[in-house]
Amino acid sequence: MLTAQPNSAAKLTQRHAHIALALLFGVSLFNFLDRFMVSILIPAIKVDLTLTDTQIGFLQGPGFAVLYAICGIPIARMADSYSRSMIVSVALATWSAMTAACGFAQNFFQLAIARILVGIGEAGATPPSQSLIADYYAPGSRATALVILNITTPLGVMFGFLIGGWVTQNFGWRPALFAVAAPGLVYALIVWLVLKEPPRGSADGVADVGAAPPFWSGWAQLFKRKTFFHMCWGGGAFSFMFLSVIQWAPSFYSRSHALTISEIGTWLAFVVGIPMSLGLLTGGVIADRLGQQDARRPLWVASSAILISAPLYLLVFTVDDYRIAFLAMCFPLFLGVLQGGSLYSGIIGVAGIRMRSVAAATLVLFFNLVGGLGPQIVGILSDLLTPSLGDEALRYSLLWIAVGAAFWTSFHFAMASRTVREDLAAATADVTRTKNL
Repeated sequence: MLTAQPNSAAKLTQRHAHIALALLFGVSLFNFLDRFMVSILIPAIKVDLTLTDTQIGFLQGPGFAVLYAICGIPIARMADSYSRSMIVSVALATWSAMTAACGFAQNFFQLAIARILVGIGEAGATPPSQSLIADYYAPGSRATALVILNITTPLGVMFGFLIGGWVTQNFGWRPALFAVAAPGLVYALIVWLVLKEPPRGSADGVADVGAAPPFWSGWAQLFKRKTFFHMCWGGGAFSFMFLSVIQWAPSFYSRSHALTISEIGTWLAFVVGIPMSLGLLTGGVIADRLGQQDARRPLWVASSAILISAPLYLLVFTVDDYRIAFLAMCFPLFLGVLQGGSLYSGIIGVAGIRMRSVAAATLVLFFNLVGGLGPQIVGILSDLLTPSLGDEALRYSLLWIAVGAAFWTSFHFAMASRTVREDLAAATADVTRTKNL
């Protein structure tokens, strides 16, 4: 049974903050490990279950993302009023069990249902986790803490591709899913027992005794802030590009370069994991340091970096040497995720204390509703182009999506930089009013 967050929670120490960050890091790692490992299994699943690229696009895009995104909002609403630590642990147990269920699927319909349920479970992880971090870490160090939490995206891809590629090559795709589901169930129990709930607003020096505002009015207030609007769309556009490239990359290297699943998994693990981890850390430092001087500067860097990354995808998807194609991917991935620190801290920054989980969930909504369309569109384009281009249809589908979405993302971060100072000032005024209640 859910219990309301008490207003008189004991003050937590820096040690508690680091423990919480470590625990949530593990939760998020399981989140992205379970999500992205399926990509490396797709070539084997496609053959075993005789799937089309359109069906594969559904499994990697809307089939996972739609309910993930929709369920994130009501779960986040609960997290703004009830125990976030309990919600996170229950969510982890749920999606781990459903990942195991994917391993038992015998046809497309069964696998699609199981993936949808994985998405529903994972919807309960990110918004409460980011809200917890915001209450453990002050604004001056918050972007770095949030980036550390979100480094689990490339690390999840890295370990997912390594584990999935090796296990699938030697034992099959079903054991690969079981291998990550079982540890997730154990870790969910650890989170339940250890993770503490901090007082809301404590890192901002606020003794928050107010209730969360009515959902629709609070949500409308968020979208009145143009920075929030453009950051959501910018995050969604980047996700559109990122999910398209990452989830179809194993199939691309298999078809266009004739590599085995194990080879692809090993290459992609490091090509994705290392550059993206370094890019996210660099972006977090940029957001914390430049943001204290002028909140617009991190967004200028983010917009420019993503714009530069666009033509680099031409090299990734047109070169014939697979080694160059792999190594070339390092650069646009590093540049693309430099926006991470600015995006995560900006979304939290322009939201009121009692709307942080909903603000984070709204970003997740855009990540998945907008971003989730990417893999589906790539799959449809690939099927349409296959009669004329054969196995090379996927290559050109990915190229068009990656370059176009990079320009789209850059535009929204540039627009967000125009209003970020006034919107952060409005959020600060909200905190001041809360202090005076």
